[in-house]
Amino acid sequence: MTQTGLQIRNVDHSYDGKQVLHGVNFEVPDGRVVALLGPSGCGKSTILRAIAGLITPDRGQILLNGRDLTSVPVRNRGLGMVFQNFALFSHMTVAENVAYGLAHLPKPERRARVARLLDLVRLTPFASRFPPSLSGGQQQRVAVARALATDPAALLMDEPFGALDRALRAELQAELVRMQDDVGITTVMVTHDQEEAQAVAGQLVVMNEGRVEQVGTPEEIYDRPASLFVNGFIGHANRITATATGPGTVTTQEGTEIALNRAVNFTQGSRVTVTSRPENLALSATAVPGAMEARFDRATVMGQFLSVDATLADGTALKAQILRDGAARPSRGDAIWLVPDASRLHLFPAIQTGA
Repeated sequence: MTQTGLQIRNVDHSYDGKQVLHGVNFEVPDGRVVALLGPSGCGKSTILRAIAGLITPDRGQILLNGRDLTSVPVRNRGLGMVFQNFALFSHMTVAENVAYGLAHLPKPERRARVARLLDLVRLTPFASRFPPSLSGGQQQRVAVARALATDPAALLMDEPFGALDRALRAELQAELVRMQDDVGITTVMVTHDQEEAQAVAGQLVVMNEGRVEQVGTPEEIYDRPASLFVNGFIGHANRITATATGPGTVTTQEGTEIALNRAVNFTQGSRVTVTSRPENLALSATAVPGAMEARFDRATVMGQFLSVDATLADGTALKAQILRDGAARPSRGDAIWLVPDASRLHLFPAIQTGA
């Protein structure tokens, strides 16, 4: 049976003798949105260009619905593309821009398809307007409608909302999710914005230095990071240097023993990096078992939460996020105790480095 969706298989690529993609593997299920996420230079735009046919990988395969696209010219791949700069024709109306790739269709069918797409992106009243008279968000919606006009087998989006302000990005992210629900097209989106990726995509591909670090849902990657890099790149993660001191315990540099609710897969005496999300650190005014003594630095109000910054005796900076329940706030320099949720801690070899 032919496999549907997009498959990227063991793709390598080099520029001027420098390898920038190393055995990239991931799949995009039919009709799903997958976001490629990672720091600048990690290879996410390069793999998107390989899928589009703008570059030919040194090795590996790119398959769409079972068809090998690896050496197929761009124009024959049947893909829609949306870029950050919109690339609209300023001398054409909105309707003409959307119809640009439909010259082969009879006029009645062309008009009907343009009308359907303008309705989809909520731009029907703007059909006769020219792009320069539209807002940035409206122009981006025209670009999406034009990419969908040719009924592509997959949609590629490269930082599609990167040039827009935060409020407009959020609005268009919601629009993209709504359109995806209506159209159900296989989509690959490149972004550096973690919140955007988690809001739009059902699956994330986290890349670093040309390699795939982890593939999973936003929840899986946030709650069960596969590496220290992923743990630090997705959301904020406190890092605490410790030593494995027993089958289920670690001891921090300043001497706090933390009992975990599971076995520690490190040799006793091994140095480890313990990570905790800010929301998994509780604040205590007194010493309790497993609590780390710290100096209170500051607290920032974030809606119903307080973001607390504190420093351990060894100089490690920690951040906790707690409910703002009206309790008295410590003063700068006061001693406080931070209590980690042992069930939500992650351990990695101390020699690893991350973002």
